[in-house]
Amino acid sequence: MASNTTDSLLKLFPAVQHYAWGVEGSSPSLVAKMAPGDPDPSKPYAELWMGTHPTAPSTLASGETLSSYLAAHPTFTGAASAGAEWGADRLPYLFKCLSVRCPLSIQAHPDKKLAAELHKRDPKNYKDDNHKPELACAVTEFEGLCGFRPMQEIVENLGEVPELRALVGEEAAAKVAEAAGKG
Repeated sequence: MASNTTDSLLKLFPAVQHYAWGVEGSSPSLVAKMAPGDPDPSKPYAELWMGTHPTAPSTLASGETLSSYLAAHPTFTGAASAGAEWGADRLPYLFKCLSVRCPLSIQAHPDKKLAAELHKRDPKNYKDDNHKPELACAVTEFEGLCGFRPMQEIVENLGEVPELRALVGEEAAAKVAEAAGKG
């Protein structure tokens, strides 16, 4: 294993999130396989977090958090000047591996400016001031939905595509049009 110096690789131990939608520890999953220790067959293994997020930071072999290490070694990332932008003890991203057993809820993430405002106003629920850009790379069969059409285009589609309007329902379609100022 590499020593903890600023010119070497560090072995990270990711944090595990046991959300209900995760794959059970008794099933073969990437998250359970990569999780520190032996998987508990009774727990769902949903996400591995590799980064400095305060909710579940990665640790080093010594037990030190990645955040603490970066604070003590500000040039480790090779971008000391960037540390001034996001903090010497933080990374501007959170690398995650997911093992998904069932469909996930739709999520909407704020942009950087709104994330900073929400964190300042309610740090209990918004743990950091970063936005949440995401990139997905599936290692098994995967279906995903991302992005939304502009409201005006949604209203137009609901008006012009009878099958879509029937799927959404007349009442919901009318509420969307009303909310957009077109009802």
